[in-house]
Amino acid sequence: MKLNINDRAALAIKNNTKRVEIRVNKENSGHDYSKLKQSDIIEFTSNNLRKFYVKVKEVNHYNSLDELFTLEGTRYTTSSTNDREEAIKNVNKLDGYVDAIKKNGVYAIHIEYLYSENTVWEELYKKAKNIRNPRKISGMISAGGVGAAILTKKHNIYTGVCIDTVSTLGMCGERNAIANMIINGENEIVKLVCVDSKGNVCSPCGACREYLMQLSKNSKNIEILKDININEIVKLEELIPDWWGYDRL
Repeated sequence: MKLNINDRAALAIKNNTKRVEIRVNKENSGHDYSKLKQSDIIEFTSNNLRKFYVKVKEVNHYNSLDELFTLEGTRYTTSSTNDREEAIKNVNKLDGYVDAIKKNGVYAIHIEYLYSENTVWEELYKKAKNIRNPRKISGMISAGGVGAAILTKKHNIYTGVCIDTVSTLGMCGERNAIANMIINGENEIVKLVCVDSKGNVCSPCGACREYLMQLSKNSKNIEILKDININEIVKLEELIPDWWGYDRL
């Protein structure tokens, strides 16, 4: 579902201070919020963030704003006020909302911010960097020195860390993130960021490049971050010029 949203609300969603979006079904709007379900993706557009994506966590229907704010509260439902009566007045000011709510009720859409198109590389880098946590698992295994974050075709982000063993049976952070993606039923990656133990962006090793290649026919278009300072990227097909396996993918 594609929706427009004002700049203040967009920033509040990104900053995690707004987690519930209030919407009503209006005549000829083209949107039926009753059809939204858990894990659906909403593409919002605002002037400041441009396109950004959220995941639907829960959808609740209420007969009135009074009922909605009584049960949902105001802390995460509005970006303008924490006062319940003022919140009701502000929502009622929206074009066509009063009549539409009387007829169709109102929806409280619980959402989880995913990423913004114009800051996606910075957000992936931050996730890859923050997931690192260097530690000893045992006398023969260490983990967490390198972190990776991948963005999938379905707008989800998965992370992973490297696992190193004395017998070379571990895995890189990229493959750990890919495993998390596959567990969740996906196999198409759009963007990838890997961060080494010093916090620098690094490139996937040869084994990871082969692994990435074999995921999908579209893997050659995976964008990999080379330089966070200038958002320099390289496509996977540039790292594996002698591409093979088309007949098997």
